[in-house]
Amino acid sequence: MRKKLSLQWKLTLTTALLVIVACLSLSYAISKSAIFYMSNIEDTITTIFPEELFSENSSGNVEIYLDTTKILSDMVRSTQTEFWEKSVLITLIVTLLSSFLIYWIVGHTLSPLRKLSLQIQEIQAKNLQQPVLLESDSAEIVRLTESFNEMLHRLNDAFLIQKQFSANAAHELRTPLAVIQAELEVFEKKNKIEDADSQEMIDRMKFQTNRLGHVIDILLEMTELQSAAKNDHISLAALTEEVICDLSAVADRKEITLTQKPGDVEMIGNDTLLYRAIYNLIENAIKYNHPEGAVSVEIKRNDKLAKIIVTDTGMGIAQDDWEQIFEPFFRVDKSRSRAMGGAGLSLALVREIARQHGGDVSILQSSEQGTQIELSLLCL
Repeated sequence: MRKKLSLQWKLTLTTALLVIVACLSLSYAISKSAIFYMSNIEDTITTIFPEELFSENSSGNVEIYLDTTKILSDMVRSTQTEFWEKSVLITLIVTLLSSFLIYWIVGHTLSPLRKLSLQIQEIQAKNLQQPVLLESDSAEIVRLTESFNEMLHRLNDAFLIQKQFSANAAHELRTPLAVIQAELEVFEKKNKIEDADSQEMIDRMKFQTNRLGHVIDILLEMTELQSAAKNDHISLAALTEEVICDLSAVADRKEITLTQKPGDVEMIGNDTLLYRAIYNLIENAIKYNHPEGAVSVEIKRNDKLAKIIVTDTGMGIAQDDWEQIFEPFFRVDKSRSRAMGGAGLSLALVREIARQHGGDVSILQSSEQGTQIELSLLCL
């Protein structure tokens, strides 16, 4: 993608172009006028002076004839050429000096916008209530700052309402859900159920209530992401090793081989959130893998980003779904996901955690031979 010019450069180039056109036009007009008057002076002089001058030395043996018209014409042509060249040179010098001066003036004028841009880049969901502070003599920039602060205030109110609603809804759902789960367990213990259909119905209800409880837990985690502290010193290799140990029993049941390749990156972040992100990626790689398949994890650094690459030998994901699978409640295969207890939130949670740590998550490649997902995190 071609890099766009900054506003400072655009204004400088536009103004410089106008200066060049104005200077060249003025220089051309002056030069044409000067050349015209030089030609008139030449014609006037040639009519006054004779065409030839005769000179004789003292001995009378040498005669010299001078063509005054030609000499005068050559002098005028030379003067005209020199005048035009100097005019062009002076125009170029004035244009260059003017362009440098314009660039500096425009940069000084736009400096409040650069400061505003830097402050905007520092704004995150957790500090929406902090207004942008900017001192400027320009009425337009003052109005822009005030409008932006008003927008921040509205966004902060909307975000707080959404966060409060999600947290309240999750907490309110937890109580009746816990009662239902407890009643089912008590009913199953007190009554000896011999009917296969009744037992299947109870098992189905227990499965769905457990699944709903999992959804509620994830929703609570997502509402608390913005305010979570990110000051833990983390070794991604050690964190990944811990996740693999916790998931080894799940992998063994499907006869999946878990492998962690050599490599480590240290960073500052939230240990619990990053554990959850890596856990979800590896758990998905196990869950949607073929029996006797394999899952490998590679950790490496690319400039300021830590890269955690999870590769599996599963069934793959259609390219049209590469972005959508990170959206909340999206499932590639709805019936298969429900059967496995999926709620369609685990990868959405991974993306949110990644973005809270200055990174993102994406699919590098996917086919019938497997899928490769990359989790990137900012590590300064």
